[in-house]
Amino acid sequence: MPSILLIAPIQKSGASVSNVVGGNKVMADEQAREFSARGFAVDAIDTSGGVTNLPRWKIRANRMARFLRVAWEVARKIWRSDVVFLIIAPYSALSLASFLWAVCKMARKPFVTRITGGDMMMDYLGYGAFARWLADRTYMRSSLVYVETQYLCRSFDDRGNFEWLPNTRDIEPPARKGRDGVKKLIFVARLDMDKGLAEALEACRSLPEGCHLDVFGPGMSDTDFSLFDDHPRATYCGVLSPAEILRVMREYDLLVYPSYYRSEGYPGAVLEAFQCGLPVVAAKWGGVSELVEHEESGLLVEPRSATEVRAAIERLLDDPRLYGRLCEGARRRGDCFRSASWFDRVADELRDLCRK
Repeated sequence: MPSILLIAPIQKSGASVSNVVGGNKVMADEQAREFSARGFAVDAIDTSGGVTNLPRWKIRANRMARFLRVAWEVARKIWRSDVVFLIIAPYSALSLASFLWAVCKMARKPFVTRITGGDMMMDYLGYGAFARWLADRTYMRSSLVYVETQYLCRSFDDRGNFEWLPNTRDIEPPARKGRDGVKKLIFVARLDMDKGLAEALEACRSLPEGCHLDVFGPGMSDTDFSLFDDHPRATYCGVLSPAEILRVMREYDLLVYPSYYRSEGYPGAVLEAFQCGLPVVAAKWGGVSELVEHEESGLLVEPRSATEVRAAIERLLDDPRLYGRLCEGARRRGDCFRSASWFDRVADELRDLCRK
């Protein structure tokens, strides 16, 4: 049985500023399950961060402590592993991924890096001369580098080790049921303000009576909960665990997701909505522009525009045929990103690395 040392943010119970159940944790949890189901022994090292709203020096101290802890665990466990698999955001890759590449090189272990989100190119171009030299000669030369968007694949198409591995989900599709139009709207995300929370709330303020937006997600250090005060068409409903997504999502008619978060790739909330047959109103931003097919699986609007979000929702209210077509398109689009076929390919590639 081949063994994988998975280095990634590991999901814990609960959600808070100090334990955000975000996309990378859900991705790592899913990936561990998929590898185990394909006959790999998985040993995990947690790279989760701590509390984020601390003085800068404490944040740096926490990062250094985390780096040393991960380095120590890798030194203990790498000899028992056939392949090392790192899941990491691009802004953290230079230090940790470069270090792990060097360790794997000395240990003669294949090293695979999965870069999450859609902004790897921005980080890479923002490196200074030495940092880019270091990246080019370390983790960018991993046995395989998986990136989340097609844009990033095109950007690094001169490197033979880069491959497209989008975010995936495997939500059981609900039994088809007729929806009475767009009445129940849902927003699911960490409540960072650049996830489009303010724009979603402002857009829904003047919707017709009977339409309502329910907001789910952990509050963050910059969340302005006063936006919910006396809101006539929106309610904050708390945090959803991954296990609750199917039960809750299938009860709604439309996902509102006007995020302009810097590193937005293929958001899990959008994939989950698609697999439940929900179209999405989303901002033309990052990987979302690839994932959401305008007027086929959802409607794309300009970022930071509550006016355009409201206009898109009103368009679906006024055009039931368009809404029905988008529901069907959402189901089809969601099926393209089911986990099985993607991880069958990844498992085959990892077995090849182990044999070599």
